[in-house]
Amino acid sequence: MILKYSYFKKSPLITQKKIFLFYGPNFGKIESCVQFLKDKLSSYENSLKFLSFFQDDFLNHSFTEIVNQNTQEDIFGNKTSLIFSLSDLKFSNEIIKLISKNLNIQNIIFKTGPIQKALKFRKFFEDSSDCIIVPCYEDTLSEKKEIIVRFFNKENIKINPEHIFMLSSLLSNERLRLVNELNKLIIYIKTTKINVVDALSILVDNNHQDLSDLVYLLASKRGKDFWNTFLKVQQLFSDEIKFINIFSKHLEKLLFVKNKILLGFSPSTSMKALKPPIFFKQEELFLSQLDLWSYKELAKTIKQLHFCQMSILKNERSSKSNFLTLITKILDVSLT
Repeated sequence: MILKYSYFKKSPLITQKKIFLFYGPNFGKIESCVQFLKDKLSSYENSLKFLSFFQDDFLNHSFTEIVNQNTQEDIFGNKTSLIFSLSDLKFSNEIIKLISKNLNIQNIIFKTGPIQKALKFRKFFEDSSDCIIVPCYEDTLSEKKEIIVRFFNKENIKINPEHIFMLSSLLSNERLRLVNELNKLIIYIKTTKINVVDALSILVDNNHQDLSDLVYLLASKRGKDFWNTFLKVQQLFSDEIKFINIFSKHLEKLLFVKNKILLGFSPSTSMKALKPPIFFKQEELFLSQLDLWSYKELAKTIKQLHFCQMSILKNERSSKSNFLTLITKILDVSLT
């Protein structure tokens, strides 16, 4: 049974069903759904426990074994709900087979990325009256406005409708990235005492061509060319925040494409699913970067960039040297 995201949190069905699948490119929206569901189910069953499992857990135990071992009530009558984060659908047939038996289990929640419409796993959940499937696509303009207003109200920072519209138009359509960008914006406004518009000019990617060129050189790990261009672009020395923001978004695009490839899509098809799309003259270069970065390296570097950016925003003494050190590690060359 398909439920739209906008209706999911209002639906009485969520307390009547036991199997849930949240999928799509918007991982932040998926996490929001799962957290809401956990809170809702816990309000009906105070002693309900949640156990999380990941793809690696299937290396030692089958899906059936995990379910059978963890869904029985304990001696006190406490029940357990299981949450599975799936990086691919290798075990989809086993999952379908077990769910089809209608076992008396408490709840099973699945999280995964985009799923092609024709795949059996998605079709099973869509057609089953015992399951709920919620597609989590990019945030709409109205959804982003609601999140922005909530953030600013929480921090007691005034923001007018014009600035709300500006932010919702410029910030990411992916929930986790949107929340990350808003957190950075709030920190910057509170620490520097500047207004929203001035903060936006620093934190939001304005597609400055010089910085875009640097991003592609760094993502391509072309050390000599990067440092030569780096020394010519004086803006970078005074605007590390903007560069980190643009570079982080570029790595997130590579990570998104890597995820799609793991789900069976071709590199070219995966790249074309990006919004906004890669500029056609840079498509070949972008695809070549996929071979230069492992999934683990991308995730680790994005996390390091986030900490580096927060350090700069807080005006920590070592922040700029940490920024250059991180770039040096990416290129695996020295500054001299």
